Amino acid sequence: MIEDIVKLKERGLTLQEIAERMNMSLGKVQYRWNKYRQQQSPPGENSAPSVELKKENWTMPFEYKEANACLMPRTPESLYVYWSFSESIKKMAEHHFRTKWEELPDVLKIYDVTDILFYGHNAHRTFEIDLPPMTNNWFLHSLEPDRTYIADIGTRTFDGSFFTLLRTNPAETGAAEMSSSYDEKIERWKQQDITQPEWLENFSTYSYYQKIR
Repeated sequence: MIEDIVKLKERGLTLQEIAERMNMSLGKVQYRWNKYRQQQSPPGENSAPSVELKKENWTMPFEYKEANACLMPRTPESLYVYWSFSESIKKMAEHHFRTKWEELPDVLKIYDVTDILFYGHNAHRTFEIDLPPMTNNWFLHSLEPDRTYIADIGTRTFDGSFFTLLRTNPAETGAAEMSSSYDEKIERWKQQDITQPEWLENFSTYSYYQKIR
């Protein structure tokens, strides 16, 4: 399967296009592609320092090379988001703000988009999280059960306004009475013990808002 993904990537297809052509979820294609890229790199090359997740023991072992943002269900009151910026996005931000990438503040903006067609400014409610430098993943806690959320990863303008750089897929928190077994399901999928993520049914039917290369 990874051979087919590599061949399509070499032909210039985006990961979203590859997922559609192979009838797979985007998350599955991203996982296999980035695992392949990690295996191709010599030890210590193209890797970023592990970032300790907030109040968790799991760490993100490496940074993806391509623009990538994913929001995943976890429990009825929490979600998990991870992301990576491409070099082109970093250069664009540096040029726009006339500031080095490392000096730009990192900010998450969360939108509650339950039962609406979201176009960027019509969320039920929003909140922002100022992140530590060099963060590439975060657990979102104390959310409302049975709601749909979208996360933007971005920075701040000179006047303090939020500026979007990446947008995730929509993801839903489960109903309050559901058991909090998302961690186990995600781990089984990561270990490839199942062919399709068991948490896939928790994603909204909204379309992705941004293709990534």
